[in-house]
Amino acid sequence: MTDLMRLTLGGARWEVPPQYREQLFDAAGLRLQEWLHAGQACVVKQAPHRTIYRVTLPGLAFHLKHYPVADLRAWLRQLVRPSKVRAEYRRALEVAARGVPTFVPLALGEGRTRLGPGDSYLMTHSLEGTEPLSAFLEETLPRLAPSRRAELRRRLAVELGRLVARLHEAGVRHDDLHAANLLVRLEEDGTPALYLIDLHAVRLGSPLGWRASHANLVMLNRWFAMRSNRADRLRFWHAYYRGRTGAVRGRWTAGVLGRGAGGAPERLTLPVLARHLEVSTWASNLAFWKNRDRRCLDSNRYYRRLRTAAACGHAVTDLDAATLSALGADPDEPFRRPGVRLLKDSRSSTVAELEMAVGGRVRRVIYKRFRVTAWSDPWVNLVRRSAPLRSWVYGHGLRERCLPTARPLAVLARRRAGLRYEGYLLTEKIEDAVDIHGFLGSLEALPATERRALLRRRIARVAHLVRELHRRQLSHRDLKAANLLTSAVGRPAGVDESVWFIDLVGVELFRRLPRSRRLQNLTRLNASFHHSRGLTRSDRLRFLRIYLEWGLCGRGDWKKWWRDVERATQAKVRRNLRNGRPLA
Repeated sequence: MTDLMRLTLGGARWEVPPQYREQLFDAAGLRLQEWLHAGQACVVKQAPHRTIYRVTLPGLAFHLKHYPVADLRAWLRQLVRPSKVRAEYRRALEVAARGVPTFVPLALGEGRTRLGPGDSYLMTHSLEGTEPLSAFLEETLPRLAPSRRAELRRRLAVELGRLVARLHEAGVRHDDLHAANLLVRLEEDGTPALYLIDLHAVRLGSPLGWRASHANLVMLNRWFAMRSNRADRLRFWHAYYRGRTGAVRGRWTAGVLGRGAGGAPERLTLPVLARHLEVSTWASNLAFWKNRDRRCLDSNRYYRRLRTAAACGHAVTDLDAATLSALGADPDEPFRRPGVRLLKDSRSSTVAELEMAVGGRVRRVIYKRFRVTAWSDPWVNLVRRSAPLRSWVYGHGLRERCLPTARPLAVLARRRAGLRYEGYLLTEKIEDAVDIHGFLGSLEALPATERRALLRRRIARVAHLVRELHRRQLSHRDLKAANLLTSAVGRPAGVDESVWFIDLVGVELFRRLPRSRRLQNLTRLNASFHHSRGLTRSDRLRFLRIYLEWGLCGRGDWKKWWRDVERATQAKVRRNLRNGRPLA
């Protein structure tokens, strides 16, 4: 990489191997527009601060990163620091020199204008046959045969542990270490090979100590803690621990992390380190999710704000502009369309099912109007989030937390005299799904053996989801059968256990979810099945055992939970009878 020629073309100073000079440039500079027009280049990732292209030429395949001078801050930064491409170019060479597998730089270009720094470019040789580790685990791996899938998952855990150990031993700290910044390729013998990319957040130094290693491992584990099992994470930790030198491990185990049972010093042994890594990861995830909850209220590459003469609100960026403009001009117009299907029309709300263009495709969507039922509602909306806005925020919040729900597409509110009145929420429709009551009714036509097996699987799925909802410090005060959708009976094998949360107005985030709120959620869910003959007491106990993780975490004082839920359920039944309200 030392034999580079320097040239100035198209307002940029380039450093490029001489053999690629004619292939990459013409008299006007980089041939990017020519490649795009010919289909030899395509956009892989695009954001205001960076665009990444994949370019395939005869005998040469590479990725091109284009960093525009997006704002004043970026311009000032390049006045006093090297450009991002220069920094990443140097880091790539240094990381490779330290024995860490990564990409090979091809060329770089730094633009100059009369006002100072301009756009910059980095070319890197493509790692052929690779894909991001996140995509491999979520898309490629599930398509393989179960035995092959299990073997690969185990080998990946070990290889990833070895790679991260090599990183830390080499003094490489990646401050944006996650699964999408690792590429994987299966070699001819089936061994997974991993490569580190996106090196702009890399810091180089001496081998990492415990604190720096722990922080980096927690960052990586945030993604895997939600998508891999405990056994694979333990395999990763064993491989990582063995990959660190004896001197480093000796310094770890010589330290005291805290006090264990009986007040005795708790030293950094392997089980203690693994446990603290898991605990720290979960705490980090909770803080990470909370910080991202406001992202859907800002303008960024995923969301945008909407403000018209009639309404204001927020929408996802892939909702077609024409659709969004029509909603902003008249939010009630979809209810008047021919062929619209009204699902509900009451004093408080109207719900319709219709078709809209989303991401260039026509999809079935659910559109809900929240009516103003009291004169105080617009004034209350000044000091707290309205019902549709809460549904919007927690709809995306649940999805960030890997909890299944319908994806919200837009939220709107009519504005008059600075106050927000009627609200509107647009969400994707979950196809071939029914609520839990409908699911129980459809089971009656099945043979007894099949009915019980299917019901038990669905009970386990619902119990698991409610437990994970509470584990994420979230409460759903209107958690009832009608607000849980599940796949209809008769779906193909492998997808018949799907369950989704809907109607998220009652969702609330707690710093620490109290037992009283968990009890209220379980009571509300149990009361919604009070008149259901399809669920036995054994089914309810089975739900509670799974919810309390009976066997993994002891019995969880299940008798007290059972008595408290039953007592609160009976109190709710009597209260509803007294007030003349049905149990939904």
